[in-house]
Amino acid sequence: MSKRSHPKPSRPHSDTRKPPRQPRSYSPLSDALSQPLTFTDTELAEGIQQHSLAGLLAAAISRKRRCDGEPLSNLLCALLVWPLLKIKSLHCFCAELCQILAGQVSMLYDFLGREDINWRGLASELARRVYQANDLEPRSQRAFVVDDTSQARAGRKVEGTSCYFDHTEGRTRKGHQVLHLGLAAEKGFLPLEAQIVMGEKCRVDKPTDKPFKDQRGSAARDMRRAAEQTKHGLFRDMLQRALRAGFGAAFVLADAWFGCKENIACCLENKLTAIFQMKRGLLAYRYGQRTYTLYHLYGLVQRRMRPVNRRARFKTASLVVSLNLETNDRRPARWVEVRLVFSAPVRAASADTWVVFLCTDGNLSEARILEVYSLRWSIEVYFKEIKQNLGFLKEQSGRYQVAYASVHLAALRYLLLFEAMLRQGRLSYGEIRDRQSGRLQTLTYAALLWQLFRSLIEGALEGLVRDLGRRLVKKILAAIDQNVEGFLQEALQIAPQQVATQLKAEELGYL
Repeated sequence: MSKRSHPKPSRPHSDTRKPPRQPRSYSPLSDALSQPLTFTDTELAEGIQQHSLAGLLAAAISRKRRCDGEPLSNLLCALLVWPLLKIKSLHCFCAELCQILAGQVSMLYDFLGREDINWRGLASELARRVYQANDLEPRSQRAFVVDDTSQARAGRKVEGTSCYFDHTEGRTRKGHQVLHLGLAAEKGFLPLEAQIVMGEKCRVDKPTDKPFKDQRGSAARDMRRAAEQTKHGLFRDMLQRALRAGFGAAFVLADAWFGCKENIACCLENKLTAIFQMKRGLLAYRYGQRTYTLYHLYGLVQRRMRPVNRRARFKTASLVVSLNLETNDRRPARWVEVRLVFSAPVRAASADTWVVFLCTDGNLSEARILEVYSLRWSIEVYFKEIKQNLGFLKEQSGRYQVAYASVHLAALRYLLLFEAMLRQGRLSYGEIRDRQSGRLQTLTYAALLWQLFRSLIEGALEGLVRDLGRRLVKKILAAIDQNVEGFLQEALQIAPQQVATQLKAEELGYL
């Protein structure tokens, strides 16, 4: 019988086909991200696990679009650590890793572009947990601080931008304006909430050819909130939400931009002491039986301004005046007593170099008012940190939802490092951040060296194939791989205890 007449039944194509070979990566972070439940750094991992951040991320995703198979832990790890590797942009991060999350390089951008993730709620919830778990001085020593920062973005297809005046360059620019509210104390600054602001002048609305797929999504609601309200209205809403969330402070600090009647009245209604720097406008104050502007009041106190001591660089003087907080002329006046503190350099180059601060508590001294107002500088330090080191608006995308995610991801990174600083107690924030970056880079070099050593070992074992046999050589190489990978997994925080913690979180429904 011919062999051709009885051919062997062929197996299905899927059985004979070998599984696709995963490309080898040359960075420890890509190796770590390919493993489930992986966290890359000790301090960051401790904060992520302590607050169940992956579970909070799952809760922040709309239930209708939630997918059980999404590697949320890996995605969160990748989004949090890339600025700490001193990489200029997320695109460069993806290029250096070669393959991320089973070869899908675009997964990070796709995840950032999702409209249904409530990044604002995620950042606010983490801030609340950090606030409750740590002691940030007594309430009388804390202050709410509000300010805005900007990032120039001049592209025509960049969504959610507006025109603003850049004080450092002295000209009008176009870009993203972001309003921030935080809690300042002696131990540091705690960011509570952020909102992209679109000014009324030269507002750039969302392009009509790229509408939101879901108008009820978090990104769409965030953009409508920014478009429908002014910066002052957004600030008051953010302050109310912070108070309802349980954050406590005795003061509210802001620069001259926020010094208006509505904001001062909001602070008094919530039993907060407002300390605002005021503009030299036409706002009328009553002193004695007459009304004055700030220019006139400065003329009254200019001659009696004195420095505290001989070494002081500024001289001060104050007045207790009355201010009408009613904005409608048809309604009765609401007069409240406030203290105005005038400050000017001792050796001023011009007689017009002076500022004034308004405090709603007339019993506070000049020194105490200026001491409390100095806490406002912490938000400026926060702006510098997130812009230079934490990837604030560094994602190379013009979509609004990506900018919305980037703003709150920068706050998440800062909160985790800030809490690590509080846990250590003896290191400053900058030292904590530099140590995290150094550890990540050290792990990168360690993995690169292992790839080199593995090639050398594999080449040396090839010469023993004839004597020992290929099967035994493969077992030796597999044993070496297992030991080294176990060490790297321990260094990358994939210890059995941490895996057990994540499995427990899954059982409780967090993941």
